[in-house]
Amino acid sequence: MRYIFLSAAALFTAGNAEAACNESLLTVKEWSVNVKADEAEVAVTLASSLTKPARMIDASVVFSDALGQRIGQIPADFDEKLAIGATYTTGGSYAGTKLDRAAKLDRHDVNVTACLRGVVYEDGTKEEFK
Repeated sequence: MRYIFLSAAALFTAGNAEAACNESLLTVKEWSVNVKADEAEVAVTLASSLTKPARMIDASVVFSDALGQRIGQIPADFDEKLAIGATYTTGGSYAGTKLDRAAKLDRHDVNVTACLRGVVYEDGTKEEFK
C-alpha cells in the first residue's frame, strides 16, 4: 500500500485542479473511503469510455458534497495500456486531508466524479481538454 502525505492545501492544488477537464470519458463505478487513525484510505474504480486504446491518462477523482462543497481530490493518472471499455482502480492512503468527511457523510450526499485532463492513445496521438 502506498502512503501519500499531503496537506489539505496541497490536495486541492495537486495536478491541475483548476484546469478544464472532460467528465464523461471516465466514469466512477465504485468508490470507498475508510478512515483509520489520521489517514483516509481511498479506492476508486473508473471505467473508460475512450474510443481508442490509451497508454497514458492525466486524470483525478474529485469528491464533493451535495451542496457542491469540495471535499477533496486524488490523482487518477494511469500509465499502462487501457483497452476500450476497460476499468482500473486508483487510490491510496492520504493523511492531512478532508477526505475523511466523505466517509462520515451519508453516501448519497457525496458526489464523486472523474476529471480527465489529457490522454495519449496507443497510436501516439494526444488529446488534451483545456
